[in-house]
Amino acid sequence: MRTTEDIVNKIKGKALLAPMLATTDIPFRRVCREYGAALTCTEMVSAAGILRSSSRSFRNAVFGPDEHPIAIQIVAADPDDGAAAAVELQRLQPDLFDLNCGCPSDRVCEAGAGAQLLDDLSRFGAIIEAVSNATTIPVSVKVRNRGINAKQSVRDIVRTAQDSGAAMITIHARTRSTPYGVAADWTHIADAVSVARIPVTGNGDIFSAADAFRMMDETGCHSVMVARGALGTPWIFRDIAQGRSSNIHEHAPEPAELHALVVQHLGSLRDEFGPIRAVPRMRKHALWYARRFQESAALRRALFADESADAVLDATDRYFAAEPRPLDPDGSDGRRIEAAFRERVLYWIASVLQTQG
Repeated sequence: MRTTEDIVNKIKGKALLAPMLATTDIPFRRVCREYGAALTCTEMVSAAGILRSSSRSFRNAVFGPDEHPIAIQIVAADPDDGAAAAVELQRLQPDLFDLNCGCPSDRVCEAGAGAQLLDDLSRFGAIIEAVSNATTIPVSVKVRNRGINAKQSVRDIVRTAQDSGAAMITIHARTRSTPYGVAADWTHIADAVSVARIPVTGNGDIFSAADAFRMMDETGCHSVMVARGALGTPWIFRDIAQGRSSNIHEHAPEPAELHALVVQHLGSLRDEFGPIRAVPRMRKHALWYARRFQESAALRRALFADESADAVLDATDRYFAAEPRPLDPDGSDGRRIEAAFRERVLYWIASVLQTQG
């Protein structure tokens, strides 16, 4: 079993990329790493899927040799399944196994995994201990600040995790039942820090470097994990790495850099997933990049006019080559589009979770 010190020595930075289904694939992880993400995470990998040799589960766990440090995120409802999956995946040599004990999806929780574990701390601890004992790779845990049962405080969760062998813990500052429209309550991250003997990463509502530094200042957390805040704006990692407490617009790439970034990212998606399977991922990333610019509705129409990956890439290339004018982030259109983006992302992620086997 490797230690907290091993993790700290490997992660040279304060901003980590959160695992997101059908999003944190190899091309997107590489983009975020190029912009300064100190650690990236795979999409969620089902322990049960690994044990039944699910090609989807193994696909989610794969990463490139240039991606270190990287975490494979495992979701498990049973200690033996979690341990066996970690043994199987250890041969890939990730830098970290991250246990998903925070997913609020009904499907995941009804299976006894994700945030459901926070209402059963004995099983929660048993899974962490089993995985920690089964592998030489450090184990981290991603949790919510509480499950449904209000009797389990975030301090209880942290104590159980570290006593069971976790070398790091990420706190998403919402309960399982708190809607994403309600602001994350960062005081729970500070509560976690107050009892932790292991590094605490804060998560929830990090949409700019200014948010990241404010969270670290207010809570004392060791690092931050960025999820929605990286979609279409991966330079958030550069801002944090360079210590700039800025909003997401202040140091956005110049038009030529942004154009090259988007085309390279979408082209990598096409090459990674093939001309058919890549199209949905290409479309959503193109629209996430374009949402801060005028006439993004025209790009949306063009993206859905053809089912070809090449057509999606060509339409996006033309849009960004024309150097579209940025929206005023404080104007009514800018605020409306950003609010719609955040809602759609959450709806889409929930839909993806319902289709996972």
